[in-house]
Amino acid sequence: MNRLKLTKMRQGCFLQALANTGSVTAAIAVAGSSRTRVYELRKTDPEFACAWQEAEDIAADGLEAEARRRAVEGVTEPLVSAGKLVRDDDGQPIAVRRYSDHLLLALLKARRPPRRERLVSFQLPALRSAGDAAGAMASITAAVAAGEITPGEAAELSRLVEAYVKAIEASEFDERLRAIEERNGATRA
Repeated sequence: MNRLKLTKMRQGCFLQALANTGSVTAAIAVAGSSRTRVYELRKTDPEFACAWQEAEDIAADGLEAEARRRAVEGVTEPLVSAGKLVRDDDGQPIAVRRYSDHLLLALLKARRPPRRERLVSFQLPALRSAGDAAGAMASITAAVAAGEITPGEAAELSRLVEAYVKAIEASEFDERLRAIEERNGATRA
C-alpha cells in the first residue's frame, strides 16, 4: 500500500491517535502513514518530537487513571462458584466488586519508591585526612536523626567513609615509607 505524505493534518491525526491509544502502530494506521516516516520526522522535527512525547504522556496518564480506578473503585464482576454463575433469589446474577491490590501497590511504588531507590541528597563533608572521619560520621548520625537518610543508607555511607579513611592512611603510609627510604638512601651515599 502506498503511504501518503505526512502532512500537518496527518501529523495531527497521528498525534491524537497516539494520545488516545498509546500505540504507534495504531496511530500510523489512523494517519495513513508509515512507521519509517513518523520516526524520521521525529528525528528531524523537534516540534513534532515534543508533541509526540506529549501524546505519549497523555496516553500514560490515561493508563494510570484506569489503573487507579480499578485499584481504588474496583470493577464489578459476576460471582462464580464451582464454575457456575451464582444467582440471587430472583434469578439475577450476583455481582461483586473486585479491587486490584497489585495495581494499587504498583501505583504506590510509582509515586513513592522505596527509600533505597530514591535520590538521596546528603552531602558528606570533605575528607582530606583520617581526622576528618569523625566529623563525617557525626554528619551521618545527624542526618539519620533528622530523617534525611535511613539507617541502612547511613551504614552504606559509613562503610564509604571507612574505605576512604583506609585509602588516606595507606597513602600517608606510602609517603612516610618513601621519605624513610629517601633518607636511608641519602645516608648510604
